[in-house]
Amino acid sequence: SSSRVLQVSVVFIPWVGLAIRSRGPAMGASFGSALNGKIDPPTVIWVHGPAGAQYDLDLSTFVTDFAYVGVQCLVFSDSTRAFRAAERLGVSLRCVVTKWRRGGRKLIERVQDLGGRQKRHVPILVLPDDPGEVNASDIRSELGEEVFAGDPSTLEGYTALVEWIVRRTLGIEKLVMFVRHAQAEHNITEDWSIADPAITAEGTRQAHDLALQMRGVRADAIFSSPLRRTLQTTLLGFGKSGIPVFCQPLLQEGGDGPCDTGSDAATLRRWFAGTALNFDSLPEDWYVKQGINETGRLAERVGRFVAWLRGRPETSVILVAHNVILTEMLGLDGGRRILSWERSGGFDNCEARRYWLLGSGGWFPLPRERSDSDSDGDIRRMSLLCG
Repeated sequence: SSSRVLQVSVVFIPWVGLAIRSRGPAMGASFGSALNGKIDPPTVIWVHGPAGAQYDLDLSTFVTDFAYVGVQCLVFSDSTRAFRAAERLGVSLRCVVTKWRRGGRKLIERVQDLGGRQKRHVPILVLPDDPGEVNASDIRSELGEEVFAGDPSTLEGYTALVEWIVRRTLGIEKLVMFVRHAQAEHNITEDWSIADPAITAEGTRQAHDLALQMRGVRADAIFSSPLRRTLQTTLLGFGKSGIPVFCQPLLQEGGDGPCDTGSDAATLRRWFAGTALNFDSLPEDWYVKQGINETGRLAERVGRFVAWLRGRPETSVILVAHNVILTEMLGLDGGRRILSWERSGGFDNCEARRYWLLGSGGWFPLPRERSDSDSDGDIRRMSLLCG
């Protein structure tokens, strides 16, 4: 249950495997095992080479990261022991990742037989040691399973591998890019009495840089806080993308000072005349700090926004908002454990981060390269982990 404290235990078995089990609060739900009434989290079995040497992956970090979000990852270098674990796990086993040389056809057939007896399918992903080791079309046509086509030692390949596992253990509803607005007048002057401040010359430069970074990025929609600085950032950063933009009052700033209070629709129409922004559906009192907009109801407002977002048909969206809102929504204020590749703390002006919205309503960060600005963790380790 969500009230239990997270407990992680690690057992190292030389040349056999690594097992990490997690209990407690997580972004993913727990599933009941078919055996002994035991409660197990969703589980992935990974059949790997000795000591997890394939692709130079740091499997201990990988397993710990997944434990933080409520997924149990059991790693074995022996397919027989891996299958015995699969039998014990029952319906909590969600997927299997295996080296072809370690498990191959025999392991796939045994797991498929086990799933058949449970009246379900356990997805299996084959990791070849080299591109020519197995024929992907043969595996698909003969066994109905997938062969991984990427290179997990690169960031792109590692992200694809993590996504495959997350989709099958936690479920992914949407890909969401979070963007904080560009530098505004109050950010540099610290004058909180400026009403609905505009972005600065430096903020304009940041937004133009954002446009260059986002060139080619696709999304179904952009949802922006209706404050002036977020709308300016949206227009400069994504104005040429062709992605439709919608104002969402639930994304407005959390404070109630002049700098955190928006402007009425008539003022916004005057400021943004001649742009593609449409304020017809924006309530006239959207900016009034009463009701759900009260500062003491920030967590409730964020929860209401996520509920609204989950009901939307889009599968890929961009949110342009404020640091307080974004850190509250993602739990970056110390509310949860941070994954090894995830940047902790608040957003810089015009910074973008990508997350998957999970079937549980929680968030999972996409893997990323570490930068020199990251002060936490081992940057060299992450360069090996993500390419």
